[in-house]
Amino acid sequence: MKKVEILIISNKLDFGTDYICLELEKRNSSYLRLNRDEFAQYEVVLDVNRLELLVKVDSKNYIISEKSLKSIYYRAPIYLRDIYKPNIDMEEQLFRTQWTAFVRNLTIFESPKWVNNPIATFMAENKLLQLKYAEELGFLVPNTYVTNTNKLQLDENDLYIAKSLDTAVLRVDGQEAFIYSNLVSSEEIRNASLEISPLVIQNYIGTASHKVDIRVTIIEEELFSVRILKDGMGINGDWRREKNNIEYREFKLKDEIQSKCRSLMKRLGLNFGAIDLIEFNGQFFFLEINPTGEWAWLVESAQLPIHERICDILAG
Repeated sequence: MKKVEILIISNKLDFGTDYICLELEKRNSSYLRLNRDEFAQYEVVLDVNRLELLVKVDSKNYIISEKSLKSIYYRAPIYLRDIYKPNIDMEEQLFRTQWTAFVRNLTIFESPKWVNNPIATFMAENKLLQLKYAEELGFLVPNTYVTNTNKLQLDENDLYIAKSLDTAVLRVDGQEAFIYSNLVSSEEIRNASLEISPLVIQNYIGTASHKVDIRVTIIEEELFSVRILKDGMGINGDWRREKNNIEYREFKLKDEIQSKCRSLMKRLGLNFGAIDLIEFNGQFFFLEINPTGEWAWLVESAQLPIHERICDILAG
């Protein structure tokens, strides 16, 4: 029975986790990857009293104990956003809800280092709490409203960002649809029907010629910062809509902003986070932090060794 020092909880199509596993293999680290979408293929016994998790995968037996486990890499959001669908049968609903609860209860392993602890992830996924803490720590934040009415007192000449309060992945005509942030005018908001659900509306910061999106990936104390550009310029609206000619240019954030990023991580109890900022007229505005944010594309596009730094933490 093999002792596991690093436990990885992800899913089988997560490329970031692939980077982590390849790096751990280079280091000859003792790790076990469990994919949330393949739990039914494993034999799992959690001995609560002895704090031991026994797992059988492809006829191989592993033991995970409080004494020998160094770290847990938890690569998943806490909120399940697709539990209720008319076409999901009872067994699938049980699979999703109960295995999610099982993984959440692995927080009984308190000695290992979590990246990130699901309890901290749960708190950090609340966008409004993020904004509150960021402003308390001295970040500039856009004026933000959460509403289901179009009767807001908005400036006629300003532009606004409209986005979902939580990540919105919908099923439309049998296909998965993701709702991006949208750049809208005050007139569009006034003419919109917003009653069905709350919506986040923020003042739009800058213009494409003066505004630049920034992604800051943080692993404990280390920061990797990139400016996101297209043809050397900033991008209007949600940069994730753009696919061609995007450049991720590494740069060093001001020490003052770095300090605020680290303070926010500590306030939220995170060891990993992906922060979105906007740079406008020499100032930096906080938009949000994602405790399970994507980073794998930056390994190749910006030559950032993010996977190596995560493995440094996991291996202790």
